[in-house]
Amino acid sequence: MDVWVSIGSNLASEIGPPEEIISLAVTELKCLSRSGFEVSSLFWSAPIDCRPDCPDFLNAMVRMDVEDRIRPESFLKSLQAVEKQFGRVRGTLRNAARTLDLDLICWGRLIRNSPNLLLPHPRAHKRAFVLVPMVEIDPKFRLPGFDQSIGEQLASLSGDTRLERLTL
Repeated sequence: MDVWVSIGSNLASEIGPPEEIISLAVTELKCLSRSGFEVSSLFWSAPIDCRPDCPDFLNAMVRMDVEDRIRPESFLKSLQAVEKQFGRVRGTLRNAARTLDLDLICWGRLIRNSPNLLLPHPRAHKRAFVLVPMVEIDPKFRLPGFDQSIGEQLASLSGDTRLERLTL
């Protein structure tokens, strides 16, 4: 199953800074993939819908191959377990700063609208911090239910869609 996962971090932890957290989280995600693992570059982006004092996010995207027998809801629980392992605390504040955020963007061509899972991610096509790393991996990919490629969706976004690529 072709699965896309967005990765974000804007808080350091005892593990290290966001760069280290994302690097180690990518290693954990590889364990959930059977083959065909691709990861984008790292990009800095301004926080969206967050408190004014919220630090910038470091973002990346992973495209992976997950066994067909695994259900998306089970996989989402695995992602949440990885977040917790890296110090993610789920509080009452939406869009708060976090050590690790793993969002399931899409699961093959599945379209799902259930109380626990929306696929594809309902805001993926509107967010440069999701689309820019996706485009780096496959600009012609189409999110399920959309006619435009992600490259075309990125080009049609209004406002500043530039992200700063992390250079090491």
